[in-house]
Amino acid sequence: MKVATPEYDEMVLKGRLSGLDRRAKTAFAAACAESLVALHERYWTTTGDSGKAARAREILDSAWDVAFAGNSDVSSLESEAVSLGPTDDEEWSFDKGYAQNAAAALAYAVRTWLSDDAQEAAWAARQVYEAAEYSGSQPDVQPGELLVRKVSDVAAQIAVTDTSSGVQSALDFLDQALRICEDIPLPRDQLQVLAQSSGQTWAAAFS
Repeated sequence: MKVATPEYDEMVLKGRLSGLDRRAKTAFAAACAESLVALHERYWTTTGDSGKAARAREILDSAWDVAFAGNSDVSSLESEAVSLGPTDDEEWSFDKGYAQNAAAALAYAVRTWLSDDAQEAAWAARQVYEAAEYSGSQPDVQPGELLVRKVSDVAAQIAVTDTSSGVQSALDFLDQALRICEDIPLPRDQLQVLAQSSGQTWAAAFS
């Protein structure tokens, strides 16, 4: 008997997030951003601009603090969070995609607090899913080779991505993080440990 494979369903995710209060929504979005920190740091360390990774860490800490204590002013941090992702002008590397997802998740975590909108938290979750999905599209080419991929090749890759271990790990993480955020009171340490552990695993597995 074939076991059904879990799938990413943003509408269901958003529905569950809508039942959470502002702090819990923000904590979930912060956990999503936290899970991508190691990949974000890897990109900026490789490119020689670790200062951006350090600043992202400070902004994320503020998001965690405001979610659990409400004592941080994050109103000016959204646009800065976005700027901590690589631009189109940056030299291409596969890690660039992960860093863009990480910066977007960070910005959505801040926006979740500012708006109390479940959609913002759901968009943070989407960054985790997209990073995992992206990992499955890693081309098998050597450095310096010209990458030319046919549309049919890309479509075939996408067709099998949902069953990859990376994507399933991301889906499991999102479900576990959301279950934690549905608890009252919110266990900050448990949520952060889950996000950090998942992020370290993905940084080691996502090439």
